[in-house]
Amino acid sequence: MSQTIEISALLPGMYVLRVSKQKGELKVTASGKVKDQDYIAHMIDKGVLEVEVDLDKSSHVEVDDTDKEDDYTNAAGLSYNQQLEMSLKLHEQAMGIHKRVFKRVSKGKLLHLEEAGEITEKLITTAFECDDALTLVTLLNEDSEYFLEHSINCALLMVVFGRFLGLEKSKLHQLGVGALLMDIGMMKLPLLLTQKQGPLTDAEETKMQTHIDIALALIEPIGHIDDISIQVIRQHHERLDGTGYPDGLQDKQISLYGRMAAIVDTYDSMTTERPYRAAIQPTQALLKMSSEELGLDQELINKFTTCIGAYPIGSVVKLDNNKLAMVIRLNQKQPLKPVVMVFYDINTRNELANRIDLSAAAIEIKGSVSMDNVTLSMPQLLTKALSL
Repeated sequence: MSQTIEISALLPGMYVLRVSKQKGELKVTASGKVKDQDYIAHMIDKGVLEVEVDLDKSSHVEVDDTDKEDDYTNAAGLSYNQQLEMSLKLHEQAMGIHKRVFKRVSKGKLLHLEEAGEITEKLITTAFECDDALTLVTLLNEDSEYFLEHSINCALLMVVFGRFLGLEKSKLHQLGVGALLMDIGMMKLPLLLTQKQGPLTDAEETKMQTHIDIALALIEPIGHIDDISIQVIRQHHERLDGTGYPDGLQDKQISLYGRMAAIVDTYDSMTTERPYRAAIQPTQALLKMSSEELGLDQELINKFTTCIGAYPIGSVVKLDNNKLAMVIRLNQKQPLKPVVMVFYDINTRNELANRIDLSAAAIEIKGSVSMDNVTLSMPQLLTKALSL
């Protein structure tokens, strides 16, 4: 049985009957079984857009399964799927540990630092081993667990951002602990306030801002929390223009770590759905943070954007071949050409599950797509990613 496919869908092991569509003056003729990815890249370079393949003579399933592991192995020797599985397992463990911390604090029991330190060490280890997949789990949010997941996400992003800036591991640890605890004071505020469906009144906003003082009071008896962690907790709502709280600091009065925390906190808040507003796509959040006067450090925002990508991992994008895809791996050399998982064909309305490196394909991203327009949930997309 023959089938015409786009060159991006061609895999080693497929039997090509002919080139059915190409661009450029030089006509390419091809027939026979595709041996490897290098040959596919050669065809792309020659302008091949579509080929006709004989599925009966193809053995691409077997070849693709054996080649897949090597194609997506990172510096730690882990395939993308191994990284994703480790990241999901870490997220689940961190949720369980931190949930116990939040529950204890909400009941008025003493806060212990050991659990926060344990989570942070796991985050740091995984950040170095699973750099291609770790940030994807920050999109697995459930509204009922917002403050819990927000804390874990911020800790993860602070560690990743700090690593990108070249900070030593001891400082990464302090940043992670501070991010985990910076919203711990929310557990002592009324649920009617923290889970309010609509906008807050001025009085409610003032009450909400006390969560920082509450957090600092909760950690004071611990006695041995590091200064960087304190700065993250105290300054993550400060703004360069002096409009932040609790101290109304300006410019360089805010430490590097406080400015980093403000960016991470804002980014994760924007990309997470809340009862009173919808989440926005990661790319849209970065644009909003860089184009609007939010009192954030623009130089650091530029570095954060470089760190997590022009199209951050987890972004849903529309390709110029009218397919929807999720970004699953960054490309530092060509930020606009990441590795994506194609999951939907707009023309045929068929669900798909194939992985494409856009740097090796004649396909481009047209723009971001809201998850509101996607019928699959993030857990379902992750299941597809793991099946590749």
